[in-house]
Amino acid sequence: MTRRLLLSSSLPVCLPALLLLFGIAAGPPAVAHVASPSNVGDLTVTVSKSEVSALTGDVFTFTSEITNDGSKGTPPLIANLAFVAVDGETYVDPEDWSPQRSLRLPPIAAGSSSTQTWTVKTVLNGDVAVYVAVLPAPPALSAGEPLAVSPAIQVHVEEHRGLNPGGVLPTVLGVPLLLALAFGGLRLVRRFA
Repeated sequence: MTRRLLLSSSLPVCLPALLLLFGIAAGPPAVAHVASPSNVGDLTVTVSKSEVSALTGDVFTFTSEITNDGSKGTPPLIANLAFVAVDGETYVDPEDWSPQRSLRLPPIAAGSSSTQTWTVKTVLNGDVAVYVAVLPAPPALSAGEPLAVSPAIQVHVEEHRGLNPGGVLPTVLGVPLLLALAFGGLRLVRRFA
């Protein structure tokens, strides 16, 4: 017991030291260069909302606008919808929160912009940040390439409790009733047969 307690109390101190040691031993970290051959560093991503308050099961939409502030066009791009649990407790499975999280976009000319519409379904209660990240589509994507990222939309979700969650009440009540009527009918048929 004492050994377990000693190990669990020293783990938060030792683990970062070990990670730092191995990180230094592995060599210097990769550094992203500001000058980018694919011109993604000249993109600005904005979103149409900054905050959303919702109940579980609600659906909301927002738009993102990707603007090319550079002097040359971009390669084809990928816009990706991302989710982060800000409270550290909410489970965020991106497939549950949005059916379409990646969009392939054609090149954006210098001084032009592209607008996308995103749909989000609030699955669980908690605080979640939603943002859009943009990167060049392969083969233009290279290691260390900077990404263009929108400001985060702060989503606060409260739990919705209802008598008929998900519209299943007719099924929950109807199936047993139909089975009871069917079995009752069988008993009547057998009695009179």
